[in-house]
Amino acid sequence: MGYELHMTRASDWLDSEERPISLRNWLEFAHNSAALRQEGHLDLHSVGRQPVFTWGSLDSVAVGLHWCEGRVILSGAHAPGVDLVGLADLAAELSAKLIGDEGEQYPGSVRRANEEP
Repeated sequence: MGYELHMTRASDWLDSEERPISLRNWLEFAHNSAALRQEGHLDLHSVGRQPVFTWGSLDSVAVGLHWCEGRVILSGAHAPGVDLVGLADLAAELSAKLIGDEGEQYPGSVRRANEEP
């Protein structure tokens, strides 16, 4: 498993189940987002079969997104050319933050009104 990013509503992605993004909320968001497209499924031991969505244009690097235990996991987000600001903006649309495996936060292009600098 490579280094991953996480969309979460918690301060630390390890605490995502305390402030979860529900599976229902994620699927509704993902299916209605023009930026995401469903690309198949992933079988996860802990939560079962989950749809996988991709983000990115056809001519750019695609990032895979799937839901797991109260958060959305992003795979391939550290490939060269990936727009991390765009992914952080996508997380903000879900009322979430974009956080790396080691706890670093990625800011979007617009800071939400209730966030501190």
